[in-house]
Amino acid sequence: MRAKLSEEKTSSIYRQRKTDVEPIFGFLKVNLRFPRFSVRGKSKVENYMVLALIAVNLRKFTANKTG
Repeated sequence: MRAKLSEEKTSSIYRQRKTDVEPIFGFLKVNLRFPRFSVRGKSKVENYMVLALIAVNLRKFTANKTG
């Protein structure tokens, strides 16, 4: 794994992922108390995730409206 991560192409993809994807999951865990999924099955998890991301977007929207 270390050899794979040390390749330039792989490391650039990983660096981009850290800035694009990971902060959203951190925000869900810390601010919305979303530690893990409480449902089973792919369709239920997808629905649950959609609702969680809607909650994130609504928080951003209301923060921008009041600011």
